[in-house]
Amino acid sequence: MHTVSWVSEQIGLAPGTLRAWEQRYGVVRPTRSDGGYRLYDDHDLDTLRTMADLVAGGMQPSLAAEQVRSGRTVPLREPNREAEGASGLPDPSALLAVSRGYDVRTLEEILDAAFASARFEYVVDVWLMAAMAAVGDAWSAGDLDVAQEHFISAAVMRRLAAAFDAAGNARGGRHVITGLAPGSNHEIATLAFATMLRREGLRVTYLGPDLPVASWVKAVRTTRPAAVVVGAARRTDTEAATAIVRALRVEAPHTAVYVGGPGAPAGHGLGGTTLAGSAAWLADTLAGTRTP
Repeated sequence: MHTVSWVSEQIGLAPGTLRAWEQRYGVVRPTRSDGGYRLYDDHDLDTLRTMADLVAGGMQPSLAAEQVRSGRTVPLREPNREAEGASGLPDPSALLAVSRGYDVRTLEEILDAAFASARFEYVVDVWLMAAMAAVGDAWSAGDLDVAQEHFISAAVMRRLAAAFDAAGNARGGRHVITGLAPGSNHEIATLAFATMLRREGLRVTYLGPDLPVASWVKAVRTTRPAAVVVGAARRTDTEAATAIVRALRVEAPHTAVYVGGPGAPAGHGLGGTTLAGSAAWLADTLAGTRTP
């Protein structure tokens, strides 16, 4: 029998991700030690490794779990995490290097290489979020000028906007409104998430950054969506996001309201440990196949 920390090291996934797969998808059912700790057998290890390979190949976690449970594991790409990592994803720090000379052509080439290497969801969760975190750290440390940070962010936003448009807007899908809390302007994760929702077959209206509470209320009254997702990109966005939740509870009590990001107030965060996982979770929830 194996502990969660040992399994985590063997597969290369955080313990929280393994627990989430167990709780949300039921792919394994570990036993418990006398002290209440999870214990996995060899079959659990093989199952989790198979699902990890499928997700690393770009498959949605919910679909990967379905295949694992059914015993029909057909990978979208070669089921090897190391092979996936070597499939063309650039080093996340590459964006920093090209920003220093405002090299538009090379920046576009890096983004081309990244998004051509694997599924959109995989590239965003594994590469883009890491790359933008590196950009943010460099800016905070004074190693990157504001103009250089904006240069990178604008190029990424153009790429995401194109992907959002290309994903289409399902006429019959459940309607979701998403945008950012007032005062929040870091759009990349929220627009990427909106794109993933479209790719899940939902009908998505993206409202953009820094949206006042009154505008959220007006938009919801007008469109009557099945759900609202408020982006709270920073922990300091919690108060503003909470104000939206409270207003919509009064004005649209039958609309489900979620908040995504580090600023999500307790009890209103999305399920899922990644953007793709959260998108799949919300799609399943709105379809009635998952309890919120």
